[in-house]
Amino acid sequence: MLKANKESMTHAGINKRILKMEKNDILKIQGNIAIENLGYKACFILIEMKNYEETKNLISSYSKCPRVFLLSHVNGRYDLIIGIIGQSIEILHRYINNCGPTNKEGILHSDILFVSNFINPTYIPLDIFSKESQECNCGNQCSNCEAFLSGECEGCGKF
Repeated sequence: MLKANKESMTHAGINKRILKMEKNDILKIQGNIAIENLGYKACFILIEMKNYEETKNLISSYSKCPRVFLLSHVNGRYDLIIGIIGQSIEILHRYINNCGPTNKEGILHSDILFVSNFINPTYIPLDIFSKESQECNCGNQCSNCEAFLSGECEGCGKF
């Protein structure tokens, strides 16, 4: 219930309410990034899977990927939507071709939609400045990748 303007809350009351919402997983305070101000690009990958077990495997593989900013079940023709971030369209293409989920087992069909610009939200939660690389958490073998071996990989650890 909202309080009337004349009934303002104390700082302690506000803090208590925020802590309660954080404890109940209703609220998370975090820093988000305006990717367009960094010149970054994004794409969405729509994926139709063979079965639910393969869907769970794909979710597990990409849930900690620092390039993934959205991973969600959807209803309709597709089973999953994955939002991917990259420094350029070329890097997104390279990621999709070498590391991306479209190369995984159990995928029947996928479509890729490149984002021209973000209208809303302007800021998205990303962990692109992590000091710890997440390479190979997705199950890809970077040691066999031509871009990785030549030093041209703009992968997980090079945001």
